[in-house]
Amino acid sequence: MDPRRLSPIDHIDRSLLDAFVQSALPDLLIPLQRVLVKRLPAPSRLAVIWLDEAGTGILTCIDSHGRHKTPGEHDTVHVDDSPTLRQCLGKRRLVRSPSMRDPLVRWVAEDSSEALLCLPLVRGDECLGALMLLQQAGAPLPGGRLTELVDWAPLMAELLVHEIDAIHGLFGAVRFARDFTLMRDTETGQHQLRIGGYAGLLARVMGQAHGMNDSFAQEIALYAPLHDIGKIGIPDEILLKPGKFDEAERERMKAHVTNGAALIDRLVQDFRLEDNPRVGLLRAVVAWHHEYVDGSGYPEGRSGDDIPLETRIITITDIFDALTNVRAYKQRWSLDDAFDLLKSMAGKQLDREAVHAFISERKQITAMWQHYAANGV
Repeated sequence: MDPRRLSPIDHIDRSLLDAFVQSALPDLLIPLQRVLVKRLPAPSRLAVIWLDEAGTGILTCIDSHGRHKTPGEHDTVHVDDSPTLRQCLGKRRLVRSPSMRDPLVRWVAEDSSEALLCLPLVRGDECLGALMLLQQAGAPLPGGRLTELVDWAPLMAELLVHEIDAIHGLFGAVRFARDFTLMRDTETGQHQLRIGGYAGLLARVMGQAHGMNDSFAQEIALYAPLHDIGKIGIPDEILLKPGKFDEAERERMKAHVTNGAALIDRLVQDFRLEDNPRVGLLRAVVAWHHEYVDGSGYPEGRSGDDIPLETRIITITDIFDALTNVRAYKQRWSLDDAFDLLKSMAGKQLDREAVHAFISERKQITAMWQHYAANGV
């Protein structure tokens, strides 16, 4: 198989991963902020200046208070336009007391703060951005405190990069599992890829209805293709069987859910991501995507709100994609029949609101289905 066809959506993996890391940054900064507060008497905060893939453009600024802003038309958007970033990132070293004459520093500090330190965030040979420590403008700094900050702030930056690196590692591992599945069983792998598009669309609609930010849909799009990774543990004679399963085979196939959950648990343990709140969303997608809101699903028989919204989204898109594509044991259903079945399951096995939201996007879903069919995905 042409390796370029292993992951048809790899061209968007970078942007999805980057968005995922950005959405995770506020939570990653919280424990570091607690340490900072213990050392500075005046109100303080941490801010990450996040760069584009080339490491030359400023994409956004995210701070430990959960604020997220992007440069405006008149703000600094290039690293070379900031003396502080040129020095910090060009020489890969800490900058003490960055000048407030630097427009980038003023933009990050705003009127309420002043910068104390700026440190590079480097992952291997890649410059991810910079970490800035800030304190309330005009507040006195106890003697020797800045020197103390200079001593331990690099460790803070290193810990932050370690957490980001762990996210990259987790994503790389699950992407490998996805590609392995595609190499082993083309239809299962392509199903994983298609469902990412459907689930991302539905998650955006549901997220807007429930007041969630864009990161919710981004994470669903990132995780959706991984929902069936447990199938790599199913024997070929069952996974690739050209016909219906008998009862024993059906039970064995259902084990892909628990296999997948175990794989995620192992990845979380190996990459030490137990405290990352977004890992729970990934596990929910993998472990419960065959649960039904009326309690008739498997493997745990969960029901109602005991099934997270992200999982209810995956279940709907999983069923739709299975119906509208050829399988060894069935022909492709028409889109009309597939939408009709989802309607009949709404409020019973499937979340009623999510089904209605999915159907409301029928035009775009149909266009996506036609795109996948035309491109052999």
